[in-house]
Amino acid sequence: MTTVYVKAEERRRQLVAAARLVLARSGVAGSTLRAVATEAGVALGTVHYAFPSKEQLLRAVLEDVVEEISTVVREASDTADHLQGAVLGAARTVWSRVAEAEPEEQLMQYELSLWALRTEGMAELAQWQYERYLDLLDEHWRRAAARTGVTLSVPARQLARLQLAALDGLLLQHLTSRDLDRTLADVEALLLQLVRYADPRPAATGP
Repeated sequence: MTTVYVKAEERRRQLVAAARLVLARSGVAGSTLRAVATEAGVALGTVHYAFPSKEQLLRAVLEDVVEEISTVVREASDTADHLQGAVLGAARTVWSRVAEAEPEEQLMQYELSLWALRTEGMAELAQWQYERYLDLLDEHWRRAAARTGVTLSVPARQLARLQLAALDGLLLQHLTSRDLDRTLADVEALLLQLVRYADPRPAATGP
């Protein structure tokens, strides 16, 4: 039997992808390195070589999830010429590509966040995760305002914190109800209120 050489970084990506499938299916408590090896079709020793501990693999998975969401948020664009349309358009794109498409992965993400907070030496990972989300939403509000020619009466960072807190709650509700129409209506109602709170004003023009 010929052994195919796989570069270390590519092998890590394969194992993280396999781990995401296992975690989405079995949760953190039910996931083992052996299960990941089986999912990836490799020997257990291969997993141990890339990730000597389960904690290291879970850290890599959470980092991968955050990067994926970051990419979706950055790529979400809208041609609306007003702030409300820009914010709603991006939210619909992100929801359809992340939350709506893979609810089990969203549940996995919450589990990983709680695991990080409960595991000694890992709390900073959960803090990094949420700070990253806040950075993305902060940037999104600023870019949407600049693109639509308005200034925000409320700091973009505060809008980001409020949006993240509310979306977290709505997403958890969706995971229990799986009522897509209700969730989408609530998300849009939430964002409309945030736009009103932001109180956008026409940006000052030069002399």
